[in-house]
Amino acid sequence: MAHVLTASNSEVLRLLGTRACSRLGLSRHVVSTGRDALESARRLKPKVAVLDVDMPDLDGYEVCRRIKADPELKGCRVMLVLTGILTRAVLDRLAEAGCDDALVMPTIGEEFFCHVADLLKVPRRGSRRVNAELMARLDGGTRMWTGRVENVSLTGAKVVLQDPLGPVPIVRARIEGSGPGQIIVADARVVWRSDDGRTLGLEFQGLLPEARQKLEAIVLFEVVEEGDVLRVFLDGDFVETTSFAGLETALHGRVEFDAAGVRYINSQGSRRWTAFLRELAQVPEYTFSRCSVAFTTQASLLPAFLGRGRVISFQAPYHCDDCERDESRLLQTVALVREGASYAVPRFRCAECGGQLAFDELPERYFGFLA
Repeated sequence: MAHVLTASNSEVLRLLGTRACSRLGLSRHVVSTGRDALESARRLKPKVAVLDVDMPDLDGYEVCRRIKADPELKGCRVMLVLTGILTRAVLDRLAEAGCDDALVMPTIGEEFFCHVADLLKVPRRGSRRVNAELMARLDGGTRMWTGRVENVSLTGAKVVLQDPLGPVPIVRARIEGSGPGQIIVADARVVWRSDDGRTLGLEFQGLLPEARQKLEAIVLFEVVEEGDVLRVFLDGDFVETTSFAGLETALHGRVEFDAAGVRYINSQGSRRWTAFLRELAQVPEYTFSRCSVAFTTQASLLPAFLGRGRVISFQAPYHCDDCERDESRLLQTVALVREGASYAVPRFRCAECGGQLAFDELPERYFGFLA
């Protein structure tokens, strides 16, 4: 179980207790002063320390500096929590403290969870809500197996079954996604199986155009209801064959598009996406969060790419010159500081060598989506 140390912020404590964070299996340790935070860090050696910058005796900046200077705490990632409007002086203090992440309050629970998951280097999402049924001939008859899909692409899927499948080479797969009408029936070849026969790798055979389109939808988006918000997880590529058919009928009320999984977008994919957004008249408000570098870049190039929506948070590219390592960091739009026609961004230390990370883009170009 990973230890997370948090100091002097009741809102952070509430967010750590949310359902999203509970699946991280965190052991929480709470202190109220900077000196207590430093002593607890040395004693517990936590994976993550979440520190309010405003604490009695030692502030969060100083505690962070001391943690980062202690060889015994090399494995501790530090997130500093701030409130209010950031200034260039605050950004400079964050950089000087050497923190691994910064969060501006208030923030939503899912946003906080993603920051903590990134610091722990664990997946932000569990398995997709995709069910599977396999039918095959075995022992002279036809049998059915049920299970779940752990990973799916346009060419195949990884399926975990409730009961082991015998030595059959071909199965008929029925895969049901979470969206409306997302049911696919296709033949598939078993390309590998676990020793116990419960986990299979399938390769789809001869997908018909209609089945392929439905599969694209399953791969591309998943709609999850979280309280009063519909969260739409986007995955994959936006290209000329991409279809958002059926998604608009599933959306209503407040919608948040999670674009962390968007890998690539070409001009035809952009046109399809902007056309889809124009059809969302029934959605009064939508936002974009955890936008990938590909999504953010396209939003900066094409103003219509965001429709009526706004970006809450996005992935930003950084580079370490000391160890030649590329990283992306999740930033909130409120963590940017306007400087004339450009923006200043938080500066962080490399997770591998501790060197200074440099923002690996032109700010005036990358942050064009804010115009």
